Amino acid sequence: MAPVPKLVEIEGTPRARGLAYGRAADTQIRHGLGVYRSLFEEAGLSWDSVLAYAARLRDSLAARAPDAVEELEGIAEGAGVQLGEVLVINGRSEIINLHAQRPKDPSKLDDGCTAAVVLPEMTESGRLLHVQNWDWLPDCADSTVVLRIRREHGPDVLTFVEAGGLARAGFNSEGVAITGNNLASGQDGTAPFGVPLSVIRRRVLEAGGYSQALTELYRLPRTVSNNMTVSCATSGDCLNFETTPDQIYWQAPDGPCLTHSNHFTSPAARVRERDVGIARGADTLFRDRRLRKLIEAGGKAHTLDTLAGALDDRFGAPRGIIRTPEGNEGETNAYLSATVAMVLMDAGAGEMRIRQLPYADTTTTRFTLH
Repeated sequence: MAPVPKLVEIEGTPRARGLAYGRAADTQIRHGLGVYRSLFEEAGLSWDSVLAYAARLRDSLAARAPDAVEELEGIAEGAGVQLGEVLVINGRSEIINLHAQRPKDPSKLDDGCTAAVVLPEMTESGRLLHVQNWDWLPDCADSTVVLRIRREHGPDVLTFVEAGGLARAGFNSEGVAITGNNLASGQDGTAPFGVPLSVIRRRVLEAGGYSQALTELYRLPRTVSNNMTVSCATSGDCLNFETTPDQIYWQAPDGPCLTHSNHFTSPAARVRERDVGIARGADTLFRDRRLRKLIEAGGKAHTLDTLAGALDDRFGAPRGIIRTPEGNEGETNAYLSATVAMVLMDAGAGEMRIRQLPYADTTTTRFTLH
């Protein structure tokens, strides 16, 4: 049976939130650190050198998001680990791509994903639905948590995340939701340290309503490429952002459904960017289109259950919309890549459902913001 993410509720100042988070999720944080230490060492990167780069990331973050550093310091203290180790969890992609001894293909140490937003005209409830499969290391299923963040100033937040991280997929009490999909471009590793993706996603969710969230996404500097899909349940709208360290390419839905996987699809990006991620996983080229076709074929009364069925599609196994570890042996050094979790969000109802290791288990756990 797949592990169920632990619910961790935090509130108060950034430091108070961090302390409570670290104490509640210390077991999961230590498990995740063990996974990453082994992963980096398997890639030929010493842990000491990784922590040295994490220190540089801390300096960059302190200048742009000091409250995030305070929370990360609290997490480290609460869990009894080093601040640098918590920064590794939050800045894995950034550290990999800026490491002087990085592997020839650092993108092999990054996660995949297939995501979809279904607009209200295609749902049974008339509410927007936002869903995703997260592909990464199956061992990370034991280091996930769901954070429920109560805030005095600004919206409350519910996010599914690797323990110690600030955000991954989630939504806020203003109805804004976000998911992220890995992208790899020729720009990665060429920019100075910016803000880690986990912090960008958290800041987007903390910003407030839709307009504030979009402005925050544009404002924060990035070190690596990534795709971020932002939706708003209160307006029934969504936008997709294919980002590199230098550029943001935005896309509006073409019809009542938007899907995305792990390659650049906007015309401008396809002309201007060197997409280096396709060669390591060309299945990305059909995953997004197949998911959209499945959703459109499912009619105009979608629910989280019907979208879970679409995300459970096994075409192209082991590398399709849902990824299984069988057949992927050796793909990521000594590790197997698979769908770690299916994330299903109905932000308008304040509901998130998580199904971990969905290729092997149908157990789904429901979390609510309210």
